[in-house]
Amino acid sequence: MNISLRQIEVFLAVADTLSFSKAARQCHLSQPALSANVKRLEAVLEARLFDRHTRKVSLTAVGREFLQVAKTLTENMNASLERVQDFVAGKRGRLVVAAAPSMAASFVPEVIAAFSKLHPNVDVRLHDELSDVCIQMLRSGSADVAIAPQTPNTQDLQQVALFRDHLGVICRSDHPLALPSAVGWRAIQPFAHVVMNKDSGVRQFVDAQYARHGVRLRPAFEVTHVGTMLGLIAANLAIGELPESLLQNIDMTGLAFRRISSAAAYRTICAVTLRASSPTPAVAPFMTICKQFAALRVAAPLVHLPT
Repeated sequence: MNISLRQIEVFLAVADTLSFSKAARQCHLSQPALSANVKRLEAVLEARLFDRHTRKVSLTAVGREFLQVAKTLTENMNASLERVQDFVAGKRGRLVVAAAPSMAASFVPEVIAAFSKLHPNVDVRLHDELSDVCIQMLRSGSADVAIAPQTPNTQDLQQVALFRDHLGVICRSDHPLALPSAVGWRAIQPFAHVVMNKDSGVRQFVDAQYARHGVRLRPAFEVTHVGTMLGLIAANLAIGELPESLLQNIDMTGLAFRRISSAAAYRTICAVTLRASSPTPAVAPFMTICKQFAALRVAAPLVHLPT
């Protein structure tokens, strides 16, 4: 059965006005064109929908039955179109975010909270993975957007810089390094160090900074968890380096954080998508909120003097 939406629109206009001339004006058609649409619809249904008199138009029994069907079809179509429009506007659907652990523990939760408040019908999923895994998820299609440190030499990625995540030293508040507001690489070399294991993105960041300055890192301790690192530092057994983003979720009682005073001692945190793929519509409003929170972070950086 081949019935067009236009035919249903014409039928509803005639049923509403009970006038072919008024319905023609309402549908922006000539009266012969409107009549032709009604006749084609009646031919498909094999029944008359209207009784036509000289000055009067009325619905037949079939017309009254079809009126209910036409209204239901129109309501369902409008609801379906609204659903698609909501999806296109990023108000409905699913969004999968892959985030490096430090971002998943600090920056991303507040972004998701703000996004979900504005878009409650979008199902947001968060995967906290190492940076390399986040990019792999993006490329495989299992993530829609990644929040991770900038990756060099990646032609296939669209990386939007959000903020700089500065590297700093964590030590006890009574440690000599806690006195200045910032410390240099030479100042931290003589002390015993505790570092994250080599699988950690934070460790890779620290190693890259040491290599940049021609310094070989010989850690006294290598650990898997930040909590273990902080315990060793609190016991005055070592100092350690962490990105500033992690301070948001660390109890710094008795500890101090001092930025490393090198122009390059930071990593750029980006919102990453694939260049060649059309992202799910929810990505755009999510990216907007990422930029807003990043701007707030730049305008009001974390206080890092918790002595």
